[in-house]
Amino acid sequence: MPTGTGITTDTPTNLVIGAGLILRNHAIFGASMDNNVFRINRENVTAELNGIKGPLKGTHYIRRSEGIIECSIPEVSATVLAAGWPGSNSTPGAGMTVIDEDDTRRLADADYADWELDVERLNGGQFQFEADDAINTGTFEGTLADAEFFRPRYELHATWTAASNNSPHRIRVLDVAS
Repeated sequence: MPTGTGITTDTPTNLVIGAGLILRNHAIFGASMDNNVFRINRENVTAELNGIKGPLKGTHYIRRSEGIIECSIPEVSATVLAAGWPGSNSTPGAGMTVIDEDDTRRLADADYADWELDVERLNGGQFQFEADDAINTGTFEGTLADAEFFRPRYELHATWTAASNNSPHRIRVLDVAS
């Protein structure tokens, strides 16, 4: 059995601490609260073969893959609210902005955006968790309470495009922070 701590000279560089920074279309979106989350949901299918007691190595196929970023944004503005409510309209008026929706059923291409969760590495560099053409598919909701920030939670799902077979979600490991 191996002994030791498992720590290598790369350990300090590979550690990530902190919630990170949320970007929308390569611009800072606003302050975030709570945990920021990046995940890739995958659905696999495995061929079931007669006479085999379980899955056979080499027969796993990816049926579906989806990148998701979750974040809570307390820095509320008309832009932030509209980004969390796909299909809404933001109309500035005399001293106010009204955000509502009409009877449009198909969400406009403008409702989709490239989102990133950027997290600094301890000894320099950065992790970028990216979801392209993502849209908030979660319920638009935020709790209002005494001594608490209103902070809508976004569940941003990357989408594939018909024009490209490239993955709309990825993780970049940068040696230098951008």
